Amino acid sequence: MKILRLCTLILLIIHFGFNPIAARRFDQIIAYVNQDVITKWELDSVVKQKALELQQVYRFTEREAMQKAEQERDALLDQLIRQMLLVETALTLKIEITEAEVEQYLQNFKDQYKIETEEELAQALKKEGYTLMSFREQAKRNLMAERLVMQRILPRLQVRDSDIQKFFEENRSQLPTKTDTVHLRHIFIAFKPSEADRKLALEKFDTILRELEAGKDFEELAQRHADDEHRNAGVGGLNELPIAEMDNLSATFRNTLSELNAGEISEPVEGNDGFYLFKVERKDDLTIAFRHLVVSLKPSEQAIEDAHERADSLLQRLNQGEDFNALAQQYSDDSQTKANSGDLGIRALSELNPETRKIIEGLSIGVHSTPIKTTYGVHIFKIDSRTAPELTDVEKNQIRMMLRQQKFQEEWQIYTDLLKENSFIKIKEELK
Repeated sequence: MKILRLCTLILLIIHFGFNPIAARRFDQIIAYVNQDVITKWELDSVVKQKALELQQVYRFTEREAMQKAEQERDALLDQLIRQMLLVETALTLKIEITEAEVEQYLQNFKDQYKIETEEELAQALKKEGYTLMSFREQAKRNLMAERLVMQRILPRLQVRDSDIQKFFEENRSQLPTKTDTVHLRHIFIAFKPSEADRKLALEKFDTILRELEAGKDFEELAQRHADDEHRNAGVGGLNELPIAEMDNLSATFRNTLSELNAGEISEPVEGNDGFYLFKVERKDDLTIAFRHLVVSLKPSEQAIEDAHERADSLLQRLNQGEDFNALAQQYSDDSQTKANSGDLGIRALSELNPETRKIIEGLSIGVHSTPIKTTYGVHIFKIDSRTAPELTDVEKNQIRMMLRQQKFQEEWQIYTDLLKENSFIKIKEELK
């Protein structure tokens, strides 16, 4: 799930505010805000602080961070003006802050920057152009502005359950594991190779059997004769599993291995994608260890064309209203699902390959798909039932916090827009 990083709801302005008039007297003024001013030094400080944030939080290099912060200089000035207006409004409204709250604010600042003593704090503030007294005054003003925001904005940040559900429905693409679960059926039409194709594959198989009889290594032969798909899957390697888990294997594997004893090699067994050969290395009442190799049986262009014609014929019959289940029982080439009307069971859409999922995701209940080509044949799918996913309580709370943050940003913008409309603001563009 692509959940956005959550930010603190209350915007603290410790780096964006008051600096004593005496300290600014000989600095260049870049903006007038009512009876106060913003100096170039103050804006430069804000830009540097933004660059530091980009380095520490977002892992920018020092150079990249400064370039990015400079690009945001105009936006940072606008934010500085808005925050100055919040402080001014808080002072006008005489919002009360206790000395205990100021002390806690200072302690939090010291903890954040790992400052242990008052002397260390005074030295750190001096480097930034503050005295301890001016910093305490700024801390109090920050707290007043914060309380103003809490009083005017926080009551508007209500997020209903319907808002959470709406966000979830509109952002499914960002939550890949939160997909519908469907009860799926299919009719499978296999690409059936011609007799000439089968003959070539069996001739290759005979060559492999002669090499085995001559003492060649089973795994080496399996890798040498396998196509890329089977080679990458580790064909020829030793597989060990409990006898109790053999039911989880495909019918081709399960039926053949159950008949072999330790040391025996099977006859060629035809599967969906070719001829298989099995060798059992060890076998007892609890476990079986075996190897296998595959000689791929590639369908010809004619076989592929024939499969498409069969699928198109079935599609026409389905479109004319014939029963999907009955056609699956009669014509499907999937031996494992044919008798059960093509029933593939309950599947999450996230389990399907992207191409198949794209088709099935848009299907309504009871509606069949158009033919879909896969590696071994053509499928026609049908959804019997569909279940929408539910959010966990943790996921709901994450979305709720994110929506509250979005609402906060919107309401903060609206409120400070109103403050700006009723204020005197003049910016010296050449000094920004």
